[in-house]
Amino acid sequence: MTDPTRRPLLAVDELAVDFVSHDGEASRAVNGVSFDVFEREIVAVVGESGSGKSVTAMSILGLLPGNAQVSGSITLADQQLLPADERVLEGIRGRRVAMIFQDPFGALDPVFTVGFQIREVLRRHAPELSAQERRARAVELLTAVELREPEKRARSYPHQLSGGQAQRVVIAMALACAPVLLIADEPTTALDVTVQREILDLLMRVRETQGTAVLIITHDMGVVADVADRVVVMRHGHVEETQPVDNLFAQPSAAYTQQLLRSVPRLEAADRATLSDGAAALTLDDVTVEYRQRFRSVTAVAGVSLEVARGEVVALVGESGSGKSTIGKAITGLAPVRSGTVVVDGIDTTSAPRREVAELKKKIGVVFQNPMGALDPRWTMAESIGEPLRVHGGMRGRALRTRVEELLDAVGLSRSWGGRYAHELSGGQRQRVAIARALALDPVLLIADEPTSALDVSVQSTVLDLFRRLQGELRFACLFISHDLAVVDSLADRIVVLSDSRIVEQGPRRQILREPQQEYTRRLLEAAPVPDPARQRQRRRERQKV
Repeated sequence: MTDPTRRPLLAVDELAVDFVSHDGEASRAVNGVSFDVFEREIVAVVGESGSGKSVTAMSILGLLPGNAQVSGSITLADQQLLPADERVLEGIRGRRVAMIFQDPFGALDPVFTVGFQIREVLRRHAPELSAQERRARAVELLTAVELREPEKRARSYPHQLSGGQAQRVVIAMALACAPVLLIADEPTTALDVTVQREILDLLMRVRETQGTAVLIITHDMGVVADVADRVVVMRHGHVEETQPVDNLFAQPSAAYTQQLLRSVPRLEAADRATLSDGAAALTLDDVTVEYRQRFRSVTAVAGVSLEVARGEVVALVGESGSGKSTIGKAITGLAPVRSGTVVVDGIDTTSAPRREVAELKKKIGVVFQNPMGALDPRWTMAESIGEPLRVHGGMRGRALRTRVEELLDAVGLSRSWGGRYAHELSGGQRQRVAIARALALDPVLLIADEPTSALDVSVQSTVLDLFRRLQGELRFACLFISHDLAVVDSLADRIVVLSDSRIVEQGPRRQILREPQQEYTRRLLEAAPVPDPARQRQRRRERQKV
């Protein structure tokens, strides 16, 4: 609903979207959604997966698939976007309204340099510019988004960039024609906390320096508290409530919003009993991982030593490129260990016979960040969970079915869901299946690599509750890799902090989070978003002083 005292830049009124199947059956994804975005305003749209957030955003630019039926109205200043024909929308996209997607590498073409891709945006939307002017403008845009060595980066290909650098390039492309509105769809979900803060600071500067309004779609309430002026809460295609950000966090009116805020993990560093059994399930001693290339070698992990005891959760934290995931790969034999030892359940995987190492791998479970990529789309959930039992345990028939049903029970899924395929499950349900699969062989060690980073807060909360329960019952050792310090606080017994391939600090969870000894750890903690708008504003003021 519009503010009667001001004219909105963007007005969405009674938007409804139906998706029609091949047999003519319609499924409503968005139902009667109305909200405004004013000039220089940042509005956050939040809600669980399937709430209609992204469908609403795509409707603004007419980017929905062909089976979508859309009604209602969308107005950008004095221009009607819905209903509108394709020619009108082509004149809007990229020029007056630009979009920033969650996956920058998916948005960039891998076969062209980033400079060429920015110049193509300019060539399409600003044909009056000469080739030389487009080249200069591309460098200027990369400079504006604070990408180091912009001339060099203009000649780089997407695969030569980090996640944060790639997202800066996508933002530069979005800003090429000075749009009045930026739509940012989960722009920081896959980024570590320090890079996330830099991207959010950049969006705030774009608003301040260019007057651009921002519609940000996110499930991270810390991000909402950091940047939003107003918040639109959606559920099942409806708007539950719309409030200024301070009011929403202080006095949410909708029961669903109250539940959403209760689900948000908070960095509290409270006392908690440790469940370690004492005996080490994993020991890394002075491990160095080195990738050899044609003319040089790259050290991904340098002299890392750590232990994980049975019944203990040890978290690996650090920025992208710090070596967290490489350590996980080294333990499972997927990364080349140049020196040092990796001992799992008493066996040194770097020197033991190949057959012994192969047997040992049955004792290591792995849960990945993207469950959809980890599950075979051709298999039912029962087949996916049962595969390790068939291949490594030799189970068949009734024994296999019984064990799969026990695992479905353990992760809180109905046994009847064993016949479903991955695409028929939500993200949280798929991650439960991935956890069941990883636990199928009763591992002594579980490696969890960012298992909740792509999940919305309420689903994340249920998965973390499940993880805590299973770890308490089964007593496996766990190496938990994450960039979310609030999640780490809720699970870990000890924390290992990595930077530039080395351990800079490690110790009990409470000590690391409350009394960090290293400046790098303090920077990580300072960058972690918190669901408190007043505290986030204070942090921003302090950063600006520095």
